[in-house]
Amino acid sequence: MSTKKKTTIKDFFIATIMHNTGYKILSILLSVMAWFIIINIADPVITRNFSGLEVEVRNQNAITSINQIYEIVEGNTVDFTVKGKASVVKNLKLSDFSAYADLSQLSPVFAADIKVQCSRSDSIEIDTNNKMMIVKLEDIGSKNVQVTVEQMGEVADGYYVDDFEVKPNMITVSGAASRIAALETIKIAVNVDGAKKNFSTELEPVAYDKDGNKIDSKYLNFTNSNTPVEKVGIDVTVYKTKTIPLILDISGEPKEGHQYNNDYEFTPQTITIGGASKILNKIDSLTIPVDITDAEGEYEVNISLESYLPEDVKLVSNEKEVSVRVNLEELLIRTISFTPDNIKLTNVPDGMKAEFADEGVSLNIQIRGTREEIDKYDSDSIGAYIDLKGKQVGSYYIQPECKNIPDDMYVTRPGTVKLDIVDKNAATDSPEPTDHDADDDEHSIEPTATADLSPATDNPSDESEGNDEE
Repeated sequence: MSTKKKTTIKDFFIATIMHNTGYKILSILLSVMAWFIIINIADPVITRNFSGLEVEVRNQNAITSINQIYEIVEGNTVDFTVKGKASVVKNLKLSDFSAYADLSQLSPVFAADIKVQCSRSDSIEIDTNNKMMIVKLEDIGSKNVQVTVEQMGEVADGYYVDDFEVKPNMITVSGAASRIAALETIKIAVNVDGAKKNFSTELEPVAYDKDGNKIDSKYLNFTNSNTPVEKVGIDVTVYKTKTIPLILDISGEPKEGHQYNNDYEFTPQTITIGGASKILNKIDSLTIPVDITDAEGEYEVNISLESYLPEDVKLVSNEKEVSVRVNLEELLIRTISFTPDNIKLTNVPDGMKAEFADEGVSLNIQIRGTREEIDKYDSDSIGAYIDLKGKQVGSYYIQPECKNIPDDMYVTRPGTVKLDIVDKNAATDSPEPTDHDADDDEHSIEPTATADLSPATDNPSDESEGNDEE
């Protein structure tokens, strides 16, 4: 009877596990290698380029603490390469990265390493190719600058912008001393296109140099009372407009020898004003006074319009002055001679007749006026006459009147002429002239004087019978 040997665990281990050990180890190694090969085929290591990542500046106080300011010469952004598994790298976006440069680690040539980090994976390699941020340092400068408003567009027809109220209207600008030296003004451009009512807005201030070029605001700091200013507030007031005529009030006495004949011209003849409706409704015209005292010839003057506008009314027209030309005509003096033939005798007493003692005597008057005025008159048109109302028989030295000559045109009046009044039925011998108070000097009298119509005496003293000229 045969007996079967009992198999132990050791025998099983030796028979199964340890049997052909070399082949088994080889198969394991081959399996691992096959796994690595499969993994690398399915999810290989790749590289990917990223560009334009903005670089954050850290520890800026390392510069400002020494009263200096920096400007970035190079390194505002950085380009870099990422290496890693395709399954990771392909899903990365630029926003998954951040970059910074530490100004406290500036080198002697004012350069700082740019570090790039990834927030989504730490299993990748990032290569910046040793990119660095390069800066330049400069002393800090500052300047207080008033904010000016530049209007863009046009309000609706019949309206105008009365005022821009800017808050704050003064800004302290600090930055590199060279930029501050070039700074000329700060402007804000307000668009009022089509506006019909008041409105408010906020805008970023923009700095300009002396040539009108913009200065990059990222290199400047705007503050007001140590408070950062990012935007400026503007309140815009919009009012209605009205077009009204100008009226000139010309007064004063021109230079002697000149005359104002209501001859003038001016421009503009209408202006546009603006204000609250209740005020504009009360204004129909604007009167501008013009003083021509001591003026002569073509007197020209420019007069500011704004000083004559009512309170709370603004001048909207582009013309800020009215240009006035007043023509002051020079007065000429003319001498007109006439004889008794040109003198009309009126109111001759009934039953009497009047005769000139010397029919050939010549009388003169002088008148003053413009050429047009004095050219109207000659010996016939002056209207010379003598009024004999109430006269009696006798001889008289009488000054003729000129009814067509205005009193203010006289320079000298005519002298006296001897006139005999006789009874038509009496002898023809001429009586001696009666005594009177007139003398030679009264032959030329001022325009306001009156002729001496008193009868002549029997023996006139030194009176010239005949021509009495000035």
